[in-house]
Amino acid sequence: MLNDTTTKQSLDYSDELRRLQGIGVTDIADGVTSWVKERDPLHTFEPLVWETVAGIEANPQLPTDLFSLRQGTETSGQRDLTTTAMKVEMQQIVAMNRRVRVIRIAREDHLNADKAYIYFHGGAYYGGTPEDVLLALKFVAEQANCVVYNVDYALAPEQPYPAGILDGLAVVAAMTAEYAHISLGGDSAGASIALGVSQLCKSMGICEIASHVLFYPTVIQGSKLTGPLWDDSQITIVPEQRAALHRSYQLFEQLDAIMSGYYVADQAVDLTAPLLSPLLADPTIFHNVTLLVGEYDPFRLQGEAFIKRVGHANGDANYFRYGGISHAFLNFTGNVPAVEDALMTAAKFI
Repeated sequence: MLNDTTTKQSLDYSDELRRLQGIGVTDIADGVTSWVKERDPLHTFEPLVWETVAGIEANPQLPTDLFSLRQGTETSGQRDLTTTAMKVEMQQIVAMNRRVRVIRIAREDHLNADKAYIYFHGGAYYGGTPEDVLLALKFVAEQANCVVYNVDYALAPEQPYPAGILDGLAVVAAMTAEYAHISLGGDSAGASIALGVSQLCKSMGICEIASHVLFYPTVIQGSKLTGPLWDDSQITIVPEQRAALHRSYQLFEQLDAIMSGYYVADQAVDLTAPLLSPLLADPTIFHNVTLLVGEYDPFRLQGEAFIKRVGHANGDANYFRYGGISHAFLNFTGNVPAVEDALMTAAKFI
């Protein structure tokens, strides 16, 4: 279930989207502006997401072989939300002695926009493709009037850390002459790679990152699985769904250890290094961070710890939490209204 999708669409999609769009700021505290977009009924899974969670067996076991894990990152069923003509083209970026494939996405009437959003797909560092998030990013490009570069970065363990980060750095370096405004983004592991790229851009003097727009990031490797960042008892949920939520957390605890192992691929590296664990990086590096996460995402608590750190340091952080949904919610693009709201929201902060 780690990357489940559906071809069904939520009931009352349009009405629910309008309701979500009408929810304003719920809190401003210590540099973080928050929008908590609860479900009705409160603290319940969105029905289509519940279908992917309810069937998790007791004491679940995640496979550890790479073939099965990569099958678990495959996606399908998303819908194209764009209503204007879009141009989507493959490009090869050559910079910093690296060659990186990207998918360039822009509105036909904004092909020469002066801002770029450089994006890194999810997939636990070992899986996923840019095509998995193509429809989501087409909609972001349309709504933000920006050019999106959807990066096909190197995957572990064949090309372990820091290869993916270096691919991203090369793409940013190639864009600095063309765009005055460069934002970084990604989902899950891709968001972690984006934050690694941001750190190198700063330390190497390549450019200033204008904003960071992140979907449900993983921000720490090798965290203590019995610690507060994994304590699902902190998460409010109706009693009849709590056991399923706990089983979801159990799966992701296993995933956390597995993906870290594949990512570093037996290299003798310190998992607390800030490029690997952005939660432990100097937070003053990350300006204008917007984080979007689901209420029942097992990475939620670490994301909240991260956004609090950068908000306290810089005073310019934004936090959006969507009721009833879990990890990898971009897989539900066009099918769950909260996802469309999240994409429209993300576009406003690029």
